[in-house]
Amino acid sequence: MSAGELSDVPADAEHGESAAPATEEPAAPASTCSCLDAEAPNGRAVAEVLLDSALPQLDHLFDYAVPEELAGELRVGQRVRVPFRNQQRKAFGYVIGFAETSSFGGELSPIADIVSPVPQLTPEVWRLARAVADRAGGSAGDILRLAIPGRQVRVEKQHLAAAGTPPEASAHAPAEPLDADSAAIAARLVTGERLALTATHSPERLSTGEWVGAWAIRLAHVAMAVHAAGKSAIVVLPDYRDQDQLQSALAALGAADVLRVDARQSNAERYGSFLQALDGVARIIIGNRSAVYAPAHELGAILIWDDGDPVLAEPLAPYVHARDAALVRAEQSGAGLFFAAHARSAEVERLTLIGYVQDQVNPPRRTRVIHADQSIAPDAFAGRVPDFAAKTIREGLRTGPVLVQVATPGYAPVSVCGDCGDLARCTACGGPIGFRTAGTAACRWCGQHAGGWACAGCGGNRLAERGMGSARTVEQFERQFRGFRVLLSDGDHPRERVDARPAIVVATRGAEPLAAGGYRAVVLLDAERLLSLENLRAGEDCLRWWENAAALAAPDGVCLMASGGGPVVQAFVTGRIDEWLHSELRDRQALRYPPAVRVASVTGGSAQVDRALAALRTPDTLAGVEVLGPTPVAASDPAARGAKLVRAIVRFEYARGSDVAKRLRGALVSDAAGASSRQKGRAPGRAVPEALRLRFDDRGVFDG
Repeated sequence: MSAGELSDVPADAEHGESAAPATEEPAAPASTCSCLDAEAPNGRAVAEVLLDSALPQLDHLFDYAVPEELAGELRVGQRVRVPFRNQQRKAFGYVIGFAETSSFGGELSPIADIVSPVPQLTPEVWRLARAVADRAGGSAGDILRLAIPGRQVRVEKQHLAAAGTPPEASAHAPAEPLDADSAAIAARLVTGERLALTATHSPERLSTGEWVGAWAIRLAHVAMAVHAAGKSAIVVLPDYRDQDQLQSALAALGAADVLRVDARQSNAERYGSFLQALDGVARIIIGNRSAVYAPAHELGAILIWDDGDPVLAEPLAPYVHARDAALVRAEQSGAGLFFAAHARSAEVERLTLIGYVQDQVNPPRRTRVIHADQSIAPDAFAGRVPDFAAKTIREGLRTGPVLVQVATPGYAPVSVCGDCGDLARCTACGGPIGFRTAGTAACRWCGQHAGGWACAGCGGNRLAERGMGSARTVEQFERQFRGFRVLLSDGDHPRERVDARPAIVVATRGAEPLAAGGYRAVVLLDAERLLSLENLRAGEDCLRWWENAAALAAPDGVCLMASGGGPVVQAFVTGRIDEWLHSELRDRQALRYPPAVRVASVTGGSAQVDRALAALRTPDTLAGVEVLGPTPVAASDPAARGAKLVRAIVRFEYARGSDVAKRLRGALVSDAAGASSRQKGRAPGRAVPEALRLRFDDRGVFDG
């Protein structure tokens, strides 16, 4: 299709295009860099181009003529500029392929110029982006913006200048021999097997003297064994602290050709790593969720650590989880897939039960877990912890640090009316009011200060604190355990590491620092509060939080569950997490909840949602597809507040995923291209609040 066929595209469509980055300049001269060995036109007159656009109606290939002056330099994967709608307006895009002829009957517009001589988009990554976007009902361009970092001209010129000869793999040998188990795992991965491992607890000391989690050393060994076989390994980790541990382990073991790609790098560093990944050399690539899209020569395996962490779910459209992208890429490339965690996600457990992923054979080493007296409610104690937990803390402090995990940051997580006891709600958004610091109340959702608050029920204006956050726990521990250091680690006061000296470290879930030698004791508080979260995955998340905290204990340390009861707590204390997961999956299968089935949420105005659902009401798609709703929902975007929105939830079997995504995507494209997606007086390219929105595999779709 030619850009000239877009007579029905609104005149303001170009405002949705990506503007030229400030760093983009005319293309540098050609180089002998191996990344330039991409497909050339070879006499073919037509280039198929994917426009770099966020508009769903432009998510397909456009035909452009290959000009004679560019025919010798043009390559598949290059970023180019092309005329769009007329010769004066230019849009960016990627060359996807070449063809002898075009199905368009008119005259094709020629490609204007080449932005970069480097083919940034490899055929493998393009196939992945297209497949992942189709699975999620999204646009391939949105995936490519995650996969390809912004161009840095100076970095690119330096890389091309240094690429006079094809790069060769490093011949450095590991500083330490790889363990036999990891070598055996790697041998299976490079043949395309899919494996799941429950990681061993406790930190271990590297030859450099640095302490890292035992899981990091295991993943480092496996990645290095894959690399030793002449293959690339991609390791995806939730956040920078995990990446730091793995990078330290790789360096201590003498790993060569290690690249890091993550959001904390500068633009120049990330683009430099991306260019190195394009070279024809097998490498170990580590990074956050977007690393799953990194170009990799001879990909042998994708390793994912702690896939249950919600950070691995992309918050931008089309909201693809790194685990799902890895599953697609492994299937396409034939690479192995390795899931490792202290507590397995329900999705990976389902894959092991159906035989798609192979479970480990040997059980891991696990911290000893004990439980305080369950018959006594925690509110019966004057202090923050029961006597038995306080005793455990004091015993641990004799020889080293003690970790205390709490549920929420701040001073008091919630507040109530001091007169009638009703929960205090924000007058602006309806969110709960809490105390970030003593005496300072604000909404936990929108952050608005609660000064002048009045109870909607009785009219009282006195707020009373309820519950204890991390700051209030620290305050009480300083009184209860005088003479010992009390350290805080949460979102506002992050700590990555603590030394081996005695100290009480109060940390919110996920913010626990690593202790040199491990903690002498790990105390878990607020189990009841965490399990009462209105979340389908509350039990699963609690097990992951608790297991990750217990894994920070020293080999001879102990983990204490201070309170709480029920099946989830029992599964954690006894170590029978797999049994609980099996039971949970059976319940979700009976109720048709994820991951037993897939889901998609369809949100928008009533008319828009009805049109989208009508696309599913055909005889060949009704089997295995169920629609819940639509029901009214509040707008999440402040700019859309006041709009009358509804949401429907579509549940469907995995085998129906392609059909459901295709039909809902078609409805989205029709909605975006039609008059219903625009409104007079709004900024060009901005959709009206009622415009259709799709989200597949939303982990919070059934949350309260």
